Amino acid sequence: MGKEEYIRILTEQIRCVKARGMVADEVEKHIEDQIYSYREQGMEEDKAMEAAVRDMGDPVEAGVSMDRVHRPQIPWGMMALMAVIGIVSILIHAAFGGSSPELGPEYVIRQAVYTGIGFFAMVLVCMVDYSFLAEHSVGTALGLLGVMLLSYFLLGREINGAVRWISIGGLTMGLIPWIYLCVPVYGAILYKYRGEHRWGIVKSLLWMALMVLPVICMMDSLSSFVMLFLMLLFLFSTAVLRGWFQIRRRKCFLAVFWMGIILGGLVYLFALTADRIRKTRLLLGLDPQGANYVRCRVMEILRGSRWIGMGYGADFSEFVTTVPGFNQSYVLAFVASVFGYAAVIGLAVLFGWILFLIFRISLGQKNELGMMISCGCGMVFSTLLLLYFLENIGVLPYISIDIPFISAGGSNVIVSYILAGIVMSVGRYKHVLPKELPVRKRDRKMPRVKISVSLEKE
Repeated sequence: MGKEEYIRILTEQIRCVKARGMVADEVEKHIEDQIYSYREQGMEEDKAMEAAVRDMGDPVEAGVSMDRVHRPQIPWGMMALMAVIGIVSILIHAAFGGSSPELGPEYVIRQAVYTGIGFFAMVLVCMVDYSFLAEHSVGTALGLLGVMLLSYFLLGREINGAVRWISIGGLTMGLIPWIYLCVPVYGAILYKYRGEHRWGIVKSLLWMALMVLPVICMMDSLSSFVMLFLMLLFLFSTAVLRGWFQIRRRKCFLAVFWMGIILGGLVYLFALTADRIRKTRLLLGLDPQGANYVRCRVMEILRGSRWIGMGYGADFSEFVTTVPGFNQSYVLAFVASVFGYAAVIGLAVLFGWILFLIFRISLGQKNELGMMISCGCGMVFSTLLLLYFLENIGVLPYISIDIPFISAGGSNVIVSYILAGIVMSVGRYKHVLPKELPVRKRDRKMPRVKISVSLEKE
């Protein structure tokens, strides 16, 4: 049996079509190594090939064995963990509904529906092959930005002087959480431009500007702008360090690049006028009359909380009426006052486990595209969780940030589950896709046309 026939029979046993090419390359390399080894021992070419193929064993049995490995595998552990966090979220909002007559059972049912929709969206995204982003990253980015712009202009609703919400029927959903989907999509755009030099870097930075400008120009949220901008910068820096662009001195380039970013931020701060300072403080949540009051109120609640059980002198109606964003920005403070510090520690452990699974999938992924977009999702969760915990313990002022999966509102819950679904899709196709995926790039070189003119004398 020849090498080509052996590989053909073996790959026919693999049901996942996308994995066949990768398996064929692996088997062919192994056979070539065996042929080379036998040739070194003095065998002729034909006999060396026969011996190498014979050493591989029965092609049907080998193909069936590889089929068990090289096929999409749902990460059931993470799926179960997402179900647990969904149940925890519903229980927390049930406590909110029971503590506030204004919320009532309708509020709890609505949050449960949002959780169900988010979980269903996560399953759908998990089943989709994420590798389509290798070819359609630009179209996906434009579609995402287009949907956000249309939602802003057609369905935008102004609350407290800013248009950060959309109204669909009787439901109001936030626009800010949807911008975090730009992070994994930007990772796919970086993958599209890998292998390029100056123009690849320029195009990547232009895409970064395109993704962050709508946040500050339309949604008027400087804190969200800074978070999104920094996450995109870290993804870009990761791509540079991994050698995606043809840069000789990558670390020197990044050092100069980050120095420019820091100097630009300092120039912005020094150039602030009184009006801009006031606006910046408001956008960052540094309003002394609002943020300091909320921080002091939350610290008072935490000081009265117990390790287990309801805190001393806990008045939930007062908590709901005096703490802005009580069911969005200060869920942990509420949990501490109702269930105790042990419940907050349990939530911290649960989220730590989620982050561990996300980065284990990301860093254990051999596919470059999968690594980048899953790391982008993990970066979003890590940033939001870190800032949220710092806000709830009083280190940061009130910046109106949501905790993933739990904070009230459909946008936060659904986007959190979509990001988790992207990571699960990467884990699902871990043993199916090769390290690099082909990306078609248009040849920008103009074809040379040779024109010959012949002059004949009459």
